[in-house]
Amino acid sequence: MRSADDWPSHAEELGRKSLEVLEKWMKAYNAGKITRRELYILVSGLYDAISGLAPNADLDVIGAVHQELRTNG
Repeated sequence: MRSADDWPSHAEELGRKSLEVLEKWMKAYNAGKITRRELYILVSGLYDAISGLAPNADLDVIGAVHQELRTNG
């Protein structure tokens, strides 16, 4: 059993779950199930939703994917 002090913070949990969502949609894109434009819109919404709430390292990952999609589309 975990003590209350071992539980992740809300920000950490939000970051973890957001990266899982990003991975899910990137897999869908790589499998040809969604378009690059759809992935861009999803990543943009994900970034906007967690910006300022999730750890900066997680935001940086999502931001880098967003930038890659925006500049190499």
